Amino acid sequence: MIGFAVLIIVVTWLVLNKTSLGLLIRAVMQNRNMAACMGVRTERVNMLTFAFGSGLAGLAGAFLSQIGNVGPSLGQNYIVDAFMTVVVGGVGNILGTVISALGIGMADQSLQQYLGNPVIGKILVLGAIILFLQWRPAGIFVTRSRSLD
Repeated sequence: MIGFAVLIIVVTWLVLNKTSLGLLIRAVMQNRNMAACMGVRTERVNMLTFAFGSGLAGLAGAFLSQIGNVGPSLGQNYIVDAFMTVVVGGVGNILGTVISALGIGMADQSLQQYLGNPVIGKILVLGAIILFLQWRPAGIFVTRSRSLD
C-alpha cells in the first residue's frame, strides 16, 4: 500500500506539473478571471478537477478497504487527520502535504508509543498543530500569488 501511495503521489505531481490539464488547473486556481479572459473554459476545468479529485478519493477508499471493514463510516477515523495534514502542509502544495503527513504521522505514533495512551498522544499533536497554525496560518509552504488579497 505504501508503494501505491507513492505511485499516486508521483502521478498526481506529474499530472499537475507536466500536462496541459495541470497547467489549466494551476491557471484557474491562481487567477480564475484572468484565465477566463485568456480563453480557458473555467467550468470545464472545474469539472475535470472535480473528476480527478473524485478519482483520488475513490482510490483512497479502495486502499482503506484493505485495512478494515467496509461501511458507511470507513474514512471517519482519518478525515480530521487528512484535513490537518493538508492545512499544515499548505493548501495546494503536494510537497508540503507529503512532508506534513510524514511529520504529523511520525510525531503522532511516537507520542502514542512513548506515552502509552493514544488519546493523550493525539491531543498533544493537535495542540502542536494549533500552535503551529497560530504562528504560520498558511502552512509550511505558502502558495505565492500576485494578488493583493
